[in-house]
Amino acid sequence: MSAGLETARMLASLLGIDEEEATAKLQKTVLVTAAPSRESWAADIEAMAARTITVTRDASVTFDLELVVGPIEPVSRAQVLWADIGAERVRAGFQAPKPTEGEPAPLFAAATAPIIAAMAIRATVNDQRLPATAEPLDLHEKEFGIPKLAHGETIPLDGVVMVGAGAVAHGFLKALRHIPVTGSIEIVDPKEVGAGNLNRCLYLQPGDEGGGKADLLATRAAPDFPNVRLTPRKMEFAEYAAGLPPVPTMIVTVDSRAARRKLQKYVPGRVLDASTTDARFVVVHSHRQPAAGACMSCLYHHTPDEHAREESISEALGVDIETIRTGFVTLEVAETIVQRYPGYDPCALVNKAFDSLFRELCSTQALTTPEGRQVLTPFAFVSAMAGVLLAIELVRQQVGCSDTGGWQVDPWRGPVGRTRRSVSKRYDCEFCTDPDFTEAAELFWGSKQ
Repeated sequence: MSAGLETARMLASLLGIDEEEATAKLQKTVLVTAAPSRESWAADIEAMAARTITVTRDASVTFDLELVVGPIEPVSRAQVLWADIGAERVRAGFQAPKPTEGEPAPLFAAATAPIIAAMAIRATVNDQRLPATAEPLDLHEKEFGIPKLAHGETIPLDGVVMVGAGAVAHGFLKALRHIPVTGSIEIVDPKEVGAGNLNRCLYLQPGDEGGGKADLLATRAAPDFPNVRLTPRKMEFAEYAAGLPPVPTMIVTVDSRAARRKLQKYVPGRVLDASTTDARFVVVHSHRQPAAGACMSCLYHHTPDEHAREESISEALGVDIETIRTGFVTLEVAETIVQRYPGYDPCALVNKAFDSLFRELCSTQALTTPEGRQVLTPFAFVSAMAGVLLAIELVRQQVGCSDTGGWQVDPWRGPVGRTRRSVSKRYDCEFCTDPDFTEAAELFWGSKQ
């Protein structure tokens, strides 16, 4: 599935239109005019917006909107979206905003870039059925809850494992480069890059299709981390964890509720997790074991919708539900699938996630079930927002802030700090109610947190 097609399918899902109409709506261009003092921020905004619509710096081409970033005058008579950022506030809108004061911290700039990208995309697509943006935008830095590190303080990343090397993982590392970190991160993901990944994963480039997702992310991000070793592990987490003690810190960027429940059973000492709900919301969660509040299994408990999707995938692929719940295609299962879809090479399906394969089949109209909408992937700025909020959560834990049980953030409008909350354990949690797991958590982590 091509990057453009996957973006069009998400837009079609949001607006309730067909893919042809969605594709036409995305044929829009934004001219970026940036003040020299805001060039880095503008580049981040541009990188996200350009994975959904066309972005240019050439005022001689035809464009639909001029995005003016920072204290600089527009160069055209087109509609202008103004945006500027200071030490404490970001402001944007169709009228020139009040001047901002001071220089933004790099992490604050990274956190606000997705919101400006969202505003530019919505303004050019120009459809009121899209999620609303805050216009005019006047967002204070405190809403993100970004704490200040002591002068010269660094965050050690010893024993950190990131599960998943998709779009949220890319967004996390793009934000993490602005934080003083040392140590190592192991990146675990068995999958290979598909064409559909290119519209969301910020470190990927055209031609990366077929490469290992973990390998490419580690290689591309390495120059941003002179004091951190990024080690790719092209394997499932079960294989990675075999024979090892529980990992001290697990950064979770996978795109499945079931996968999160499975990961919780490996009893990680600390979890930092972010998930996306199509293009509408990002959810952030963190906890440390032994946990007083919710774990991932509490937060991502099994739902009727999840079961309905599993049944749809099972029926579509001709594979039983228990096999679907294992997460990834084996060679034996691939040979079963190609009996129904002979256009596929079974070897190319091995290690592909069932959700991903189902989404691809939906995109080619080999499948047309309504549940296909549930596995559509979000726009780049949504995944980037999830990643930067993960990085902020890492800093919060470094300075002793409380865990975030659950925080739902609208990537089109930005966060509301007071909605960050603790979440209680579920009475039927498959992890918290199992004495084997809770005893293991106490044994490994009771004296270390």
